[in-house]
Amino acid sequence: MVTSLSVPTPTTPLSEADAEALAAGLAAEMLKRWRQGERPVAEEFLARHPELWDHPAAAAELIYEEFCLRQECGSEVPVEEMLHRFPQWRPQLEVLFNFQKLLGPRRPEPQFPRAGEILDEFLLLAELGRGAHGRVFLASQLSLGDRPVVVKLSASAEQPAGEANEHLSLARLQHTHIVPLYSVQDYPVRGFRALCMPYFGGATLAQLLDAMRSEPPARRTGRSLLEALDVRAQGVGDRPHLPAPALRTRTSLQNLAGASYVQAVCWIGACLADALQYAHERGLLHLDVKPSNVLLAADGQPMLLDFHLAREPIPLDGTQPAWLGGTAGYMSPEQQAALLAIEENRKVELPIDGRSDIYSLGVVLYEALAGTLPAPGGKLRSLHLCNPQVSIGLSDLVGKCLAPDPADRYRHMAGLATDLRRHLAHLPLVGLRNRSVRERWQKWRRRRPHGVAFLAMLLAVVTVVGAAALGAALHCSQRIQAARTALDEGQAEMDRHEWERAITQLQYGLSLARGVPLNRDLTHELERRLGLAEQARGAADRAAAIKRLHQLTNRIRFLYGSEQFAPGALRALQVACHDFWMNRRRIVELLSPGGNPSLEPSVRDDLLDLAIFWAELQERLAPVEAKDAARREGQEVLAEAKVLFGPSPVLDEEGKLQGAAGSAREPPSASASATPWEHYALGRAFLKSGHLERAAAELERAVVLQPQGLWPNFYQGVCAYRQGRYSDAVAAYSVCVGVAREPASCFYNRALAYEALGQTEQALRDYDQALRLDPALADAALNRGRLHYREKHYDAAVRDLQRAFELGADPATVFFDLALANLARGERSTALDHLRRSLSHNPHQADARQLYEGLQAR
Repeated sequence: MVTSLSVPTPTTPLSEADAEALAAGLAAEMLKRWRQGERPVAEEFLARHPELWDHPAAAAELIYEEFCLRQECGSEVPVEEMLHRFPQWRPQLEVLFNFQKLLGPRRPEPQFPRAGEILDEFLLLAELGRGAHGRVFLASQLSLGDRPVVVKLSASAEQPAGEANEHLSLARLQHTHIVPLYSVQDYPVRGFRALCMPYFGGATLAQLLDAMRSEPPARRTGRSLLEALDVRAQGVGDRPHLPAPALRTRTSLQNLAGASYVQAVCWIGACLADALQYAHERGLLHLDVKPSNVLLAADGQPMLLDFHLAREPIPLDGTQPAWLGGTAGYMSPEQQAALLAIEENRKVELPIDGRSDIYSLGVVLYEALAGTLPAPGGKLRSLHLCNPQVSIGLSDLVGKCLAPDPADRYRHMAGLATDLRRHLAHLPLVGLRNRSVRERWQKWRRRRPHGVAFLAMLLAVVTVVGAAALGAALHCSQRIQAARTALDEGQAEMDRHEWERAITQLQYGLSLARGVPLNRDLTHELERRLGLAEQARGAADRAAAIKRLHQLTNRIRFLYGSEQFAPGALRALQVACHDFWMNRRRIVELLSPGGNPSLEPSVRDDLLDLAIFWAELQERLAPVEAKDAARREGQEVLAEAKVLFGPSPVLDEEGKLQGAAGSAREPPSASASATPWEHYALGRAFLKSGHLERAAAELERAVVLQPQGLWPNFYQGVCAYRQGRYSDAVAAYSVCVGVAREPASCFYNRALAYEALGQTEQALRDYDQALRLDPALADAALNRGRLHYREKHYDAAVRDLQRAFELGADPATVFFDLALANLARGERSTALDHLRRSLSHNPHQADARQLYEGLQAR
């Protein structure tokens, strides 16, 4: 069993940087020993290095490392257990555990199986490939007649939370040239996910290109591809290959066997472009098109693999992605720039759409035809100069795919597929003009080898015009159909309240519809629904932001009305207040699209209270030597609040408190037309400065304006309590109990008032209610323990005081009270121990020192 830490002996102080470095080294040692089978706990390291006691953040990081290692080993680790073991660092640990809830537990290294093992219903026959985060196996599915399948295993931690969705991407796509998905199964204990896909035999394009590496591209033929495919079909490693599946069609083999190498590559490229166009129409980008993700099945059919990086397009005005991937050498310039921007936490400056996949497919075509990748960052060497078998027209076609500016590429995959097939059919290209007159003449002659010159010329003109018209009509028809599909899918996402996805679909549809003439109705409908989706997204974002802001400011207001700020609670709020205030202008723009005048009064009140508390918080948490600088920063915060929300007597009074606390001055009063917030906020400021009469007057005005208002009554109760009007305080807090959503603090404050009136039974009942509603309310446990002590319920007092210590109450105070309770129980040695611990936390505590010295003298 892990025991609590004892008070350390004084040590040489460390700087924060040295403490962090020491904690990091100890965490590495802990990790190594856990990997070796030992189970050291944080207490061991903290006992060896007591200097870390003075650095809560560093100590918490070390404790959190033990927590994560225990989770990795499969142990259930209650958070409360860790907080109970280290109550003195509870605030820092709560922050780390909250982040851990958001990010999910740290995942262990995946435990991949090997060939020959059985994974549920799959007998893993041979390993087809592996990467840093996965394995691919040829397998036999035992439950379905031993049919051959491919099982792809991917580490659960391969991508950030929410990104490992290859199975969801594949499930949306059913296309001739995309490898489908049979099933998906997670293995959380072993740390990987298994995707089952059909086995088509064959090899990846990367394997085939590597097999033909010794033969220059200019000397290759379509049969060269088939021969390389046959070699790969002989076996995998030292295991006999499973029989190849029955050929689905002989068309693919004929396309390769009777074609030149250049024609074979163009045909493969056209098939892949069809598959990618299908994915793009469904709002999905592949973002990792490369030879190793292109399969040539045993029948020669090209198929697209590996959608683990697939995602929706990234518009400039949409939500910035948290993660993006890609393969160096095959990524478009805009994808590389976006990847770098995300890594450096900058805004993505160029949209990522289907033209990024066009660039990657262009790289694949270039590599297959030239035998090498395009030179990075330099001027592209034309393909026909690398391979004389490549025509100028095809060279320009691939060059258009590889244009650095997305606007200069094909606008969609359908256009690229059309031009590749037109090239194979010796037809003029649609996406660009063939600059070679000789090549255009040769294509024309191949199409019409026997016509009379005049008739052939006339027919050529008619054919060209007809082809252009047909191509244009086909192009327009495809765009309209894709736009209508995007409209339907966008509406479906709106019905599910998935506003971001709806906006992406509708924007894509609108971009298609605007390029087609005589299509005003469809364009208008897309624009209308896009406006509705953007309006709904704005409303949803605004409602969520208002809810978070209101929850935060309500926590602040309860603390602001307390006689003593709880240090742990303050530190827990520090990060949230900082983030809100640093993003204040963006938040104000979100909450008031029309400008400041459109802010709702409750939202404006919340933002003003946030500014006031943040200014107070900076000074309160600053070290002694930095108090002046923190006070100046607080003044700047209040000045900024005036700029954002306009002048206010509340801000003036808070500014005086920040800048000249204790100076003689006449406090301001709220105007007769002031809002309830202005009255109670001004009364709250008077409470802080000690002007209780002025505070009572302002709070009375707030209650008159808002008789059932939570905060006017709450602060009126605070004021009445401080003036000794305990019955009035009980009445005010009783109103709060009835209207507050989370009334734990209201019960606690009413208990204080009942206790001051001598109504012990009612006070204990309210303390009980407060702790039932908020079991982490340390002050309630502390004060109930003191009340039990005064009522001579010493055992109950000790239980409550120990609970208060575990919840983060001031250790010096708690141990002094525990000493009194144990002394009353006759446990002198325990009382002495508690007094020693009290003085170790606060050596200047006069009452504790006097009692300690008196007990020792006896």
